[in-house]
Amino acid sequence: MTMTPITPELKLHTNQDNESIHINSLIMKHKGNNYHLYAGTKDTLYIYSESVALYVLTISREQGRIGLNAYMSPEPFPINSFYMHSSKEIKDLFGPNWEHEPSIDIMMKLMDYLM
Repeated sequence: MTMTPITPELKLHTNQDNESIHINSLIMKHKGNNYHLYAGTKDTLYIYSESVALYVLTISREQGRIGLNAYMSPEPFPINSFYMHSSKEIKDLFGPNWEHEPSIDIMMKLMDYLM
């Protein structure tokens, strides 16, 4: 399996009413297709392609969360996902120095947990 890091175009879709602005979605555009991403404003995204699959690793250091979403072109929503919701979960799997692990290594290990 050959994973290739990519840097696709990202678009934030919002709408505004009289009192506020609402974030509707974060969209990744790649090879003419649009994909809905699940990420927050301080998250770090690592995006890889492999054949017709896209993998998005989302790391929220501030909130102690990691997520991996797998997309199959041209489906706009993930076909599979795996999330770790606490720093303890992350450290139990990757060790106390997980933040120094290359993103590709984190992603490859999490792929084992995709259903």
